[in-house]
Amino acid sequence: MIPRPPAVVFSMLAVACLAVALGAHRPLTASMSLHMLVQIPLLVLAGVFAERAVWHRGKTSTHEAASLKRKLWSYNEYGVPGLLLASLIGAAWMIPKALDDALTDWRVAAFKYVGLPIGGWVLGASVRRAPAIIQVFFLGNFCWMSAIVGMLYLDQPVRLCNAYSLSDQDWAGRGLIVLAVMLPLAWLWRRPRLF
Repeated sequence: MIPRPPAVVFSMLAVACLAVALGAHRPLTASMSLHMLVQIPLLVLAGVFAERAVWHRGKTSTHEAASLKRKLWSYNEYGVPGLLLASLIGAAWMIPKALDDALTDWRVAAFKYVGLPIGGWVLGASVRRAPAIIQVFFLGNFCWMSAIVGMLYLDQPVRLCNAYSLSDQDWAGRGLIVLAVMLPLAWLWRRPRLF
């Protein structure tokens, strides 16, 4: 069997993530935990995989195309601005009102379906440009925030989202805490030569 070029594989992964996030819209937004922990990450991963596909294609591009790409990304020194943007987008979607509005306001829904893949694109490009210490800083910040928000969801005796039940809010809180533990482990698995 002939191995597929990485650009094709990443393109297929991007399309698959986007297709599941859009095609299973109703079941994924029916519960807070699936909305926050499955659909939103799928939209971000669609952007990450699309950026990887373009990056692998660009590795074989001409000198002029590579020079243009360097100029376009020159603002993202060490990936810091892009990682900051991705952190802000992640924080915004942990706010219960954002989840409610995504179900009732078409403008917020449009921002979700367009903004999250763009945020994923920027995240993928920024992680590759960032040294390990900057990656650790932003990853630690996001995981700390995810754990705190998860504990707040669990501690609240009332619903924070109008569209979702209190028990579903508890599951979303547990999921955010698990995410806060699993992301650093995944990062360490991807960087085995760190220690």
